[in-house]
Amino acid sequence: MKTSHLFIAALLCVAWGVNAAAAKVGVTYAPPIFFTAMRFLIVLVLLLPWLRVAPVAGQWRILLPGVFFLGALHFSLIFTGAKMSSATAMAIVNQLWIPIAALMALFWLGEQVPVARWIGIAIAFLGVVVFSLDSTASAHWSGILILVIDAVSMALGTVLLRRLAPIPPLVMQAWMAAIGFPLLALASFLIEDGQFAALRVAPSQEWITLAYTVIGGSLIGHTFYYFLLQRYDVSLVSSMLLVAPLIGVLSGILILGEPFTAEIGIGTALTLGGVAIVLLPNPRALISGWKR
Repeated sequence: MKTSHLFIAALLCVAWGVNAAAAKVGVTYAPPIFFTAMRFLIVLVLLLPWLRVAPVAGQWRILLPGVFFLGALHFSLIFTGAKMSSATAMAIVNQLWIPIAALMALFWLGEQVPVARWIGIAIAFLGVVVFSLDSTASAHWSGILILVIDAVSMALGTVLLRRLAPIPPLVMQAWMAAIGFPLLALASFLIEDGQFAALRVAPSQEWITLAYTVIGGSLIGHTFYYFLLQRYDVSLVSSMLLVAPLIGVLSGILILGEPFTAEIGIGTALTLGGVAIVLLPNPRALISGWKR
């Protein structure tokens, strides 16, 4: 990988890692679905020119459910989970989307899953179980459950969109915001309350974190992500991005003062280690290495 591309990957890890702490602060002052709707509205306004590029007619049947699961539902669930748990949990539990996507690809797309990959999937899920044994995490088990459901939604959206012809990143984000914003706004006003009161009393931290999730999380993060995916294998890019949840854990500890216990440390290591095995391009080589 070129040095300039390594720098881009490092910036992406920092952008998405710190986004966990920013999201936690943002949903502290506003209802999570409403916060997500505001994020999508700003992204939509900024990316209006890219809405002129419409996907071809045959893609809508897959695109609409894909951007729903990967856009509106994913972001509303992950922000709700962050509000009910912690930035650390958000950063780690969300990584389950990778092994879940591998399972979906097995049953839905007929892809083969080597034995080592099954081991990685089991280790990743075991890591979340160990993570949940921490007293601070177990006290917010409902938030962790929502983050697991979010991982399922993200995996489903990813598998759906893999069946599409490539769409430019900003075009994809523009349509994701255009489809997601009205759905999220409606869901917020049906399920949540206190939206306008939250806007009236929101401190500067709310607006700063909202701006960060738009610029750092969406515009910079996803653009850099798709830039790398267009040039390198998915396994290589995803493996490098395992640094992002580690930065997410550190941002939760250093910025928000969240605790770091043995259960959290072991659970984090198991989850990310399992995900790393799932991402190996040739997992059989790992088994061979163990046998030696």
